[in-house]
Amino acid sequence: MELVEDKHNSDFNIIKYSHGSITINEKTYCEPIIFSNSKISDFKISHPNLITYINIEKYLDSVDLLLIGTGLETVILNEELIKIMFEKNKGLEFMNTQSACKTHNLLLSENRSFSSILYP
Repeated sequence: MELVEDKHNSDFNIIKYSHGSITINEKTYCEPIIFSNSKISDFKISHPNLITYINIEKYLDSVDLLLIGTGLETVILNEELIKIMFEKNKGLEFMNTQSACKTHNLLLSENRSFSSILYP
């Protein structure tokens, strides 16, 4: 799926998503990634429902929202993570990765404070 080009300028726009890969400005990622603090890094947790608060805590200091693209299908995250994020007053959105890629670009265009974890 090609994403519609937006008018804003960012080095972290998602240009293309297809099951198994995410393209961000000429670079294609085939493993889970995290976008945080204007950097993209590998994310080593193999499946979205295995993510714990300890895995993501360091990415949440300066953001209001964590967006998680769970792959081809929407995966419900573990209840403990959802509960802790609510208690910490941090937004948590999870959806299939195609929808998360669109949301990621929208949040960038709005200059929102967020991190995103994307599973191709």
